[in-house]
Amino acid sequence: MTNADLMRIDELTVTFAMPRSLVDIALRRPRREVRALSDVSFSIAKGETLGVVGESGCGKSTLAKTIVGLTHPKSGQITFEGVDVTPGRRRDRTYNRRVQMMFQDPYSSLNPRMTTRQILSEAITVHKMRPPSEVGARVDELLELVRLPQDSADKLPHQFSGGQRQRIAIARALAVEPEVLIADELVSALDVSVQAQVVNLLLQLQAKLDLTVLFVAHDLRLVRHVSHRVAVIYLGRIVEIGESEGLFSQPAHPYSKALLRSAPSVDPDHKGQKLALKGELPSPINTPSGCPFHVRCPFAQDNCSSDVPKLRAFRGQGLVACHYAEDLINE
Repeated sequence: MTNADLMRIDELTVTFAMPRSLVDIALRRPRREVRALSDVSFSIAKGETLGVVGESGCGKSTLAKTIVGLTHPKSGQITFEGVDVTPGRRRDRTYNRRVQMMFQDPYSSLNPRMTTRQILSEAITVHKMRPPSEVGARVDELLELVRLPQDSADKLPHQFSGGQRQRIAIARALAVEPEVLIADELVSALDVSVQAQVVNLLLQLQAKLDLTVLFVAHDLRLVRHVSHRVAVIYLGRIVEIGESEGLFSQPAHPYSKALLRSAPSVDPDHKGQKLALKGELPSPINTPSGCPFHVRCPFAQDNCSSDVPKLRAFRGQGLVACHYAEDLINE
């Protein structure tokens, strides 16, 4: 962990036990597991935005929930400012305040019976962020910070649009003065025009409050716009991580190439260059041996089915988990 690293994740593995059927019990079969994350490692620097991208079911949201403690890992470690904060172990109680998560659907995460004032006041009061006499003024500050009118304070969540509810969720997260925001598909449920407003607000708040952001999304154009670095996940493993512009302009891993080439372009004259992927996405219950991508990779060699590629430095532009990245750079 370098001096610039605020948070580090080391070899994080998360599994979920599958229910056993009567046949499994009768035949004494071992309980099967879904492997959501496998040996995930990366760091986040203070003030940085790290984007996390991948197909649905690749483990993006599991990673976000594990970092904030909603999911416990099977193995691995999470450190924050050099202190072990791995869920399931004793950790500094202030960590829960300093690292806040915002969810895809703010309506389900906001109490429908509480007004905006009550929602924000609760967060301020529980964490003792202000004396009781200053709570009301702090609520007004937060509403102004996320650009909601002051009359929003006495309205219920159902009286707001989706974009306004997401602003309330951001305000609630900021109420406890965090250092890290984890945005899990923050704007994916919103209209495109509203997405831009919320994302621009997040970027402005990051600059103003010196926030560190983990931005989880499937929209590649959005991730490129907001992120300093990007991590690409496939079947619970990071297959590539690097500077945003470098990764988007010249991806090194075959999966990154396929993901980017299949993304829709803002240029109507650009038809895209699809990189053919063989077969279906493998089941996380029974992941392929070796490189998890080898069963769909058009460039796979014999050793790809047996040897798991480790994340390694690649041409000074990031890390890649591919045996043949150098050979494929111009493919």
